[in-house]
Amino acid sequence: MTRATPTPRRPRAPASASQQRLDPIGGLAAWPIAPVVALIVVTYAIAATVSRPHEIQIEELAVSAVAALIIAAAVLVWSARPDLAPFTRSRAIVVVALGLVAHVLAAASAWQYNGMIQDDFAPIGLGLLLLALAPFRPWKEILALGGISAIIVGATALGQSPFLGVRTPPALFAIIAMTQVLAPSLAAAAFSRQVVNSIHRWQTDARRAIRGRTEEKRDLLAHEVVDHRVKNLGADVLPFLADVLERDALTAADVKRARSLAFQVRRVLVAEVDHTWLDDLIERERAALTERGLNPLCVIADPERRATAFDSDQRAAAGAILVALCTLKGFDPTSLVVQIDGSGPAPADTAQVTQAFGARGALPTPATDTTTIAIVTAAQEQAAAQARTQAQAQLKPRSRSTGERAVDTITIQAGISLPPYQRRRALRPYLSVLRAVFSQVRVTSRHPLLTLEFDADRSGSNSTKGT
Repeated sequence: MTRATPTPRRPRAPASASQQRLDPIGGLAAWPIAPVVALIVVTYAIAATVSRPHEIQIEELAVSAVAALIIAAAVLVWSARPDLAPFTRSRAIVVVALGLVAHVLAAASAWQYNGMIQDDFAPIGLGLLLLALAPFRPWKEILALGGISAIIVGATALGQSPFLGVRTPPALFAIIAMTQVLAPSLAAAAFSRQVVNSIHRWQTDARRAIRGRTEEKRDLLAHEVVDHRVKNLGADVLPFLADVLERDALTAADVKRARSLAFQVRRVLVAEVDHTWLDDLIERERAALTERGLNPLCVIADPERRATAFDSDQRAAAGAILVALCTLKGFDPTSLVVQIDGSGPAPADTAQVTQAFGARGALPTPATDTTTIAIVTAAQEQAAAQARTQAQAQLKPRSRSTGERAVDTITIQAGISLPPYQRRRALRPYLSVLRAVFSQVRVTSRHPLLTLEFDADRSGSNSTKGT
């Protein structure tokens, strides 16, 4: 009798997750929801106020209520802008608070003269504002804001119940008023929860598949790296060794030549180990600019190889903005500078490279005769070790420093000869993704120089990003 193996449980999405955070590109498509909802809320508030002048006793309060709701709608549209992502918790609280202020002012303006609560614009407008938060905020937060708002609206309805035109138990008025807020809140929370769970499941399955393929190709990668190193050695080292073996004797010139070859091998291996994804990206863009007949000068300053600590989302976001800058009309190909520095310890693999090949810039150790004969073997072993390290780095999360907060800051400078509004329009989608992936994003524009700075926190999860 065989026992069925239990199905591994999927990790649950974090409570602070939202569609905009997990899928920044998809969040861009949800942005039009905010201006559409804002337009509906403002139009209905003005129409409802104008159509019932007989119920309004204090016109100043009625106008203030409409103004508060207009401000809430404006804050919603402004906060949902892609170039200001992510939509933070404080912005959501401001939107809901302004909606509640509008409701209280509207109720006070028609106190004791309100015929019925079903046509009050403030609860309906507040519910629509909560509905618009679905793509931008976590479902638990929307539910909490909706519940608090519903309690306040219900309490206001209870206070008005003795003066309403229809004689019904006061609790019924409270339920009707609360439903106008709770129904959209529940719909928004359900939408946010379902979308977040779907995106999280897809991302989990994708990462699991990537890890599986990396494990399968680890040995193949090691062999390819070794073969590549041997080909590089074939031009100088192998002919030298063949000549020494053929003569069956070593001279002072051979020892000097062996020392020089050993230093060259070490320098090549260290340079290739130091090569990061950022170097590969800049090389591709430099080649593309050269094919367009330009003479690019792209500078990278990453002495501690902090680019290796960026996760897949951060690499994709940073790479996208670099490609966008290089292909942007008005881009100066001689002005691109990319610098990465930060606080806290450097990524772990930097120390491994230093340990394996010695301190960078150090003089080579004089080689003995035995070292001369072992050059190829040592190079192969080092290449294989490098391949294993690179493959394992894809399978295991990088170790975090428990004692010191590590923040990597990438700074991009480029000359863009475009009017400010064209520059903002071209970069707005990319800045939205950067703000959703990195903890801090700063943009400085002094025509024609554009400077972007964004931080990546390696001391923990994405909890440091704006909430």
